[in-house]
Amino acid sequence: MSAIGSIGLTLAFLAPLPPERPERPARAGGHAWAAALVIGSICLIMVVPMVAIWSFHRPEGGFRARCAALGGQVRVHALDGSGPLRCEQDGRPVRPSPP
Repeated sequence: MSAIGSIGLTLAFLAPLPPERPERPARAGGHAWAAALVIGSICLIMVVPMVAIWSFHRPEGGFRARCAALGGQVRVHALDGSGPLRCEQDGRPVRPSPP
């Protein structure tokens, strides 16, 4: 090691210590519910319309047109409106041809 390097190393150990860092102040809690409410409402506002649009645009328009062309009526046999649609004419099932 050169003389300049040893002088620098010696001076580094002889230098005064830096002052201690003060402790961080405690955070004021209790506002996390507001952030959760804002983020949750944004998610809800974005997801609900997507689900609604997806559910209303089921590919049933062609089925309804083919059923009406055969003189039948589209019936939904589930109480909540889900499930397969059926084409009936005077209580008898009619099978429209696929597109």
